[in-house]
Amino acid sequence: DKSQVAGGKAASSGKLEKFANEIGFKAPKGLAIPFGVMKKAVKGPSFDAALADLKSALESNSKDIEAKARAVRDAVEKCEVPGAILDGIIAGLPNVERVAVRSSANSEDLEKVSGAGLHDSVLGVDIKERKSLQDAILQVWSSMFTLRAVQSRHAAGLPLYEGIAMGVLVQPMASRVGQCYAFIAFSKDAVASNDQAVYIEVCVGLGETLASANEPGTPYRLIVSKDSLDKVTIQSLASFSYGLQDMVGGPKQVRIDYSKERLSTDEAFLRQIAQDVAKVAIGIEKGYGMAMDMEGIVLEQDGGKREVHLVQARPIVEA
Repeated sequence: DKSQVAGGKAASSGKLEKFANEIGFKAPKGLAIPFGVMKKAVKGPSFDAALADLKSALESNSKDIEAKARAVRDAVEKCEVPGAILDGIIAGLPNVERVAVRSSANSEDLEKVSGAGLHDSVLGVDIKERKSLQDAILQVWSSMFTLRAVQSRHAAGLPLYEGIAMGVLVQPMASRVGQCYAFIAFSKDAVASNDQAVYIEVCVGLGETLASANEPGTPYRLIVSKDSLDKVTIQSLASFSYGLQDMVGGPKQVRIDYSKERLSTDEAFLRQIAQDVAKVAIGIEKGYGMAMDMEGIVLEQDGGKREVHLVQARPIVEA
């Protein structure tokens, strides 16, 4: 769980595995691709030229920054992941069919720089399909050069690439079609400056709806008192038109019918979800010794049993 090897997200994932049984949640047991692999694999004249063009565009505040960043991404995605890395992932997760491939950069999930949502995650990747796995890893590496990521580093005074490293976290998918609710939880309500409450956002389906901010609409928003988990304030109900559901062949956007969605029709159920997540959030804050921002999903199993899965946790970054 050392962040200097594969980034804060990968290190935090390892730490979550240690807390899971103690606090009462599940953490996917994944594998990390260290920083140095990208540096060795991503190279060549095309990449070097595109990177130089992007650096020049940033320094001159050119209108072509977005196009230059896209050119760097294209160059990265034409590279190859070392075969030994692909072999190691497949061998290391022998009983897993599909995985989530996530970014873990040294420029994100820090105490002073969150970087949340800047880089790509690729969900539902068939681990036995080497090309799909390679393409997902290359997409995550290339997301170091999304427009938002490039501009964020530039604004923070961080380098474009020199000294910036991207690890990759590969985790088994945890999902269940129609009974999967993604959440983002903050172990303090930073907006209200209330460290005695947990702030939670929930959506139907997988978490990219919340993390990417690309889907129009709003999530379920809830506040849970740390003193009494029974005190749940429902600030708003969700309005996203679509939820990202895990399907065979990859995640797909599915229209949500809120007249039949239990989170909207069963208030007691929504409150129970909030209480389950808040309990975990409080435990994570205690374990890390600081206010934390975390992402995960709640799976409802047969018989009404619920499981909270955490995929990542990072310190809350406040302005």
